[in-house]
Amino acid sequence: MTVEINYIDNKKSLLSRRWKLCDFDERNAIYLSQKYNLKYIVSKLLSIRGVDKDYIESFLNPNINHDFPNPAKLKDIEIATSRVIQAINNKERIGIIADYDVDGSTSASILFKFLKNFTSSIILKIPNRLVDGYGPNIKLMREMLDNKVDLLLTLDCGTTSNEIIDNKEFKNIDVIVIDHHLSEINLPNVLAIINPNREDDTSDYKQLAAVGVTFLFLMYLRKKLRDLNKFSKIKEPNLLSYLDLVALGTVCDVVELKRYNRLFVKKGLELIHKRYHRGIAKLIDNSKIASSPTSQDLGFVVGPQINAASRIDDSSLASKLLISNDIEQIDSISRKLFLLNEKRKLIESQILDDANNQAANQTNSNFILVFGNNWHQGVLGIIASKIKDIYYKPTIVISFSNNIGIGSARSIENVDLGKIILNAKSEKILISGGGHSMAAGLKINISNMENLKIYLEKSLSLYSKNLFNRIDYFDSVITVNDLNLDLINGIEQLQPFGKGNPEPVFILKDVIIDSIKIIKNKHLLIFFENDIGNKIKGICFNSKKNILGDYLEKFNQFKFLFSCTVTVDKFTSEPVPQIIIKDIMKID
Repeated sequence: MTVEINYIDNKKSLLSRRWKLCDFDERNAIYLSQKYNLKYIVSKLLSIRGVDKDYIESFLNPNINHDFPNPAKLKDIEIATSRVIQAINNKERIGIIADYDVDGSTSASILFKFLKNFTSSIILKIPNRLVDGYGPNIKLMREMLDNKVDLLLTLDCGTTSNEIIDNKEFKNIDVIVIDHHLSEINLPNVLAIINPNREDDTSDYKQLAAVGVTFLFLMYLRKKLRDLNKFSKIKEPNLLSYLDLVALGTVCDVVELKRYNRLFVKKGLELIHKRYHRGIAKLIDNSKIASSPTSQDLGFVVGPQINAASRIDDSSLASKLLISNDIEQIDSISRKLFLLNEKRKLIESQILDDANNQAANQTNSNFILVFGNNWHQGVLGIIASKIKDIYYKPTIVISFSNNIGIGSARSIENVDLGKIILNAKSEKILISGGGHSMAAGLKINISNMENLKIYLEKSLSLYSKNLFNRIDYFDSVITVNDLNLDLINGIEQLQPFGKGNPEPVFILKDVIIDSIKIIKNKHLLIFFENDIGNKIKGICFNSKKNILGDYLEKFNQFKFLFSCTVTVDKFTSEPVPQIIIKDIMKID
């Protein structure tokens, strides 16, 4: 299949990116193909992704019984599970505070579902993104006091909430933090902190999302309860049935889909396909996903609907949907989430135009910092992510109100923006801040904006300049003749795709644009053919009125190379391949 090309070196694509074919060991690819009876394209993709030959079987066919991680490796898990069992035995009131995003909502859902088997004395609170901000806060902690909560678990938050949960006002509440965010040196003074990213944790589970950590906690808690014969009178919960929620939270938090995360997502997608979870199934139906849902569907279609609740409305809607078994409630909430997400898109598009205009004047910097007054805080992370993708620079988007700014930050590969934000907080430049390497949040006084710019310049100058020149890597060069169902079936063996296991990307060559059709005034549907008349269809999403769409409409008679992924056309009676266009490079 490989077609050599030598005219992409020292050129930039229309999106100002350099293109490079991935290096791989061809002998290793041939070896893998023969040993595991794989199509060559599959073995080549595995070789490019650096999948160890001894891990191939586990990678392609994860075994939940054989490959499961050992929860006991997590620091503080013994203390935490013992305390929860004590709360169950003594009929204490248990509180849960979870982050408002998909990872937090799914974490809260599986913990709540499990504990409901033993007690009805559970208080679940989700912070309001727009009023409370990230993590535990004084208001929610006081609500826990008012509800006479004895034991509180914070999910996907709490690791950096020293000032809140260390407050003497709450000393009578035992707190267990279950999280995955980067920790500072000084941890909150609480009963237990289960976080594989705390500096003194020696487990190898650093890539887990919070829902994955919560799942391991529940596995260990169930074992302890089983040892105490707690399931003699009640049915033992089937924790594997929670993997659809674990998969959803894992994919949407954009953690690496390797090892345990891949195991969770692969098995979770199987449950989602079987439609066991009514809430997830309804969100899929509302989105008109016709085929078996993929990790891409979870990340780009289902996840945004769940997040829409906290972005512009009631943060608790998502967890209510994911916990509920009431058909009418599920229908009502899922429909509301769908409509909220449509509203979110409109708000986002208005702010993005303003933010983009500011960003265009910062192309000589190695970061982007844009801000405005009263921008809707619920979409700041999305705006930051989109601007980061356009300019390939660490990006911070801040909305000011009464001289106090709330911001979201998104980074590029190998630039730890989360650590820079934490350090800026330690330097008193920020009021608060935290997150992980690729995504973080912050709060700042407007008087410190210039100090923040100086600090970012200083911190980011320590990174090699080469990191800020985006290079897009490709798995192979293909022609129309290579676009067939064998290729697609081979690609599908590597599902689920995500961070750490990207969807294969190809350079399509030797095609001519036959015609272009505009869909919904925002997408381009492009029909190609090669020199001997073979045809293929491609879609360039959201390209109308942007650089890709404008260029293709004006200069479609030129010869191009196309950056693309390969999929099945879902709108034909018989499955046929089509391409999703990401970028183009003009051929001289």
